[in-house]
Amino acid sequence: MKVLHLFSDWKWTGPAEPVLSLCQNLGDEGVDVVLACRRSPADFRERTVDREAGKRGLHCYEGLRLNRYFSARDWWHDLTSFNPYVLKEKFDIVHTHLSHDYFTAVTALSFSRARPLLVRTDHKRDGLPANVVMSWAMARTDGLVTYSERLAARDRESFAFPEERLRVIPPGITPYNGPVRDLRAELGIAPDERVIGVIGRLKPDRGYDIILRAFATVRSRVDRVKLVIVGRSSQMETSIMKPLKELGIEKDVVIAGYRIDDYFSMIYTFDLYIMMRAGSDGSGRALREVLSMGRPAIVSDRGMLPDLVEDGSTGYVTTWDAADLAGKMELLVSDAVRRRAFGERARNRADREWSFRLQAKAMKSFYDSLMTMGRRV
Repeated sequence: MKVLHLFSDWKWTGPAEPVLSLCQNLGDEGVDVVLACRRSPADFRERTVDREAGKRGLHCYEGLRLNRYFSARDWWHDLTSFNPYVLKEKFDIVHTHLSHDYFTAVTALSFSRARPLLVRTDHKRDGLPANVVMSWAMARTDGLVTYSERLAARDRESFAFPEERLRVIPPGITPYNGPVRDLRAELGIAPDERVIGVIGRLKPDRGYDIILRAFATVRSRVDRVKLVIVGRSSQMETSIMKPLKELGIEKDVVIAGYRIDDYFSMIYTFDLYIMMRAGSDGSGRALREVLSMGRPAIVSDRGMLPDLVEDGSTGYVTTWDAADLAGKMELLVSDAVRRRAFGERARNRADREWSFRLQAKAMKSFYDSLMTMGRRV
């Protein structure tokens, strides 16, 4: 089986890690995988998709430009060169991941009678947008993959997508087994203070106002507790700094910035973790990593988050309400035994269910079933 994966971005954000790790592990399942992605700027020194793919030994194709920003020349190049390449290489499946590469593939393959099967993974936090253009594309799609049952139900209803061609396959994570250290001293936190952690892009739509208000309530009831916020954003003055000042809790909140080298030590320092809304890709990677390291979490009931946290077992599911969140935060902050029990169950579930090997096996099984069914149109 030969599969072409498309990824129309070069930045190491969102679904980049899950897609590359999936491609790697599909190779172990006997799938001949080729990855086509957007080439990164030569002067960009941080981690990028194409460089990481090269480090991992993935077979990459550079003949497509996959420019998601408007460029008549690049778009025309891809539309006219896509089918000749796909047919020449005799791909059985084209697997798309982002909107631009998806519409490029759908449009190009619409003009090919002997086309391969077309698969889309829905990486969107709230599901694919239900509009006329997306409905047109979905009607020409042979298989759809989502991360959660909630998103699957939404996409199935939005596009009347055949249930037998839709599969829920949670993304894996790479377990971290390296050294970690407690960062309390470096963050100016006392050894006996409990730490509530937050990781993510610090944008106003991620529910940080809810988290800060809830923490202010907890701080008024419980002594020796700190909130550590990990991340960055050009909008953090609005999403973080202004609410901090208004609530008067600056001295109890640590802005830790964007972390790379000590990222997992930061997670190790947390006693519990809060996420109100996943990033735009919807995979909840940071949440999965926290749970895999044995830390309990409190999440909102939005998107796929409730699928990752078992309410009352590995953490709590809350509403978009500061009072409810504060109550659940206080429960965990005040009960070390419960935190340890929740964290241990979270770690066990991550080990059991969230591996890229299992994801690749499930994807290979889905590919096999689609090959048996054939094309929709």
